Amino acid sequence: MKQLAPTDLAFFDTAPMQVRVSGTVAAPPAAVFAAFADAGGWPRWFPMMHRAAWTRGDGGVGAERTVALRLLGRFEERIIAWTPGVRFAFTMIGSTSPFAAQMAEDYQLAEVAGGTRIDWIMAARPSALGRVGGPALAAISRRLFRGAVPRLARHLRA
Repeated sequence: MKQLAPTDLAFFDTAPMQVRVSGTVAAPPAAVFAAFADAGGWPRWFPMMHRAAWTRGDGGVGAERTVALRLLGRFEERIIAWTPGVRFAFTMIGSTSPFAAQMAEDYQLAEVAGGTRIDWIMAARPSALGRVGGPALAAISRRLFRGAVPRLARHLRA
């Protein structure tokens, strides 16, 4: 696994590659955040993810987890924002994927009529290979998030 340069929250505004997608689930922000905080539960609702676990701590800023996505690789992540019911963000600190030199994800939650709007940002500084595949990687990322929203909604109803 190669080490990636960690980012901070400002990276979401300055990264050369940004993918932004929103979706709504019929559940309160606290329930959505609780699903995010349950590292081992992500594979039940996030497409292509087959493993996720806390490796340092069990949540909160500075906690770390490892996730694995079919075809995309393994990622080591460090939490950089943890505000229950409001925001869950992490920076990648290691990856087997050859596509990014830096990468982070931000999930912001807002209560709306009938549930929670999730505003998701994937920010990256692509590697040379990632720049070549950038449009395809952005499309895959959008598709993953759009697939995650209804699966998360079903997971929260179960």
